[in-house]
Amino acid sequence: MDLGAIAAFVSAAEGGNFTAAATALGISASGVSKAVSRLENELHVRLFNRSTRSLSLTADGVVLYQRCKQILIDLNDAKLAMSHAQDVPKGRLYVSIPAAFGRSHMIPAISAFMRHYPLIEVDASVTDRFVDMVEEGFDAVVRIGDLPDTRMIARSLGVTRFVVAASPHYFQRQPRPEKPEDLRDHNCVSFISPQTKRITEWVFFSNDKKIVHTPAGTLSLDDGEAMVDAAINHSGIIYCQDYMIENAVKDGKLQRVLKDFITPEKPVVVMYPQNRHLSLKVRVFVDFMVNHFS
Repeated sequence: MDLGAIAAFVSAAEGGNFTAAATALGISASGVSKAVSRLENELHVRLFNRSTRSLSLTADGVVLYQRCKQILIDLNDAKLAMSHAQDVPKGRLYVSIPAAFGRSHMIPAISAFMRHYPLIEVDASVTDRFVDMVEEGFDAVVRIGDLPDTRMIARSLGVTRFVVAASPHYFQRQPRPEKPEDLRDHNCVSFISPQTKRITEWVFFSNDKKIVHTPAGTLSLDDGEAMVDAAINHSGIIYCQDYMIENAVKDGKLQRVLKDFITPEKPVVVMYPQNRHLSLKVRVFVDFMVNHFS
């Protein structure tokens, strides 16, 4: 099929008449009409129900429109890719990253990214709030956990798992728990969800058995980093995501326990709008982060 006739047909279908299609394509209305007629003759089908004022697609026209629209999108994407092939990534990139993971892992990764792409400026919002990318103008966001139903494209950066830990000084005063049931005898620092205002349960798995512990102790907090600080200062045992205590464990400030028990894991993803004409700066940012965390 002639590509010009396909473009004329798609424009007429979207514009609702030959005049609108002619304006979009920069040709005459009669030229659009003739192109569509040639396409109908070639395919031996009627694509439009014609009236004096408007056009409506026939059943065959609907099928052809869906296919041809995608063909034109793919062709435009190929053209765009070729035009970007010689481009240098540059411009200001607006991203949103979660607080604790952002400070411990994303900021170093972003710094490495900016050294690799010196013409890109990054404006990062560090927040655990689930932002509206379109409304708030973000190019990409990094998030942890189950994602709501969204039309965003998500690429995996990995997973994070819950762990149990306390300070060496705490374990000098209390025996180390050998199983989740032993936590009943310990001062557990509780995390209160800022969204639900409920204490988060501690979940473990062993031999296909699920074990749920409701923490009880003298301290409850609604901030993960504050909870880690409390554990470092000997306030009790905490249950948190592994990346939050990685450095504290390396430095000997915290010690993990109950390592033989499986705990829930959460996905870590970088998301961006479902836009086929993804800008080069966003594309290289996403690819860099995926490679970095792999």
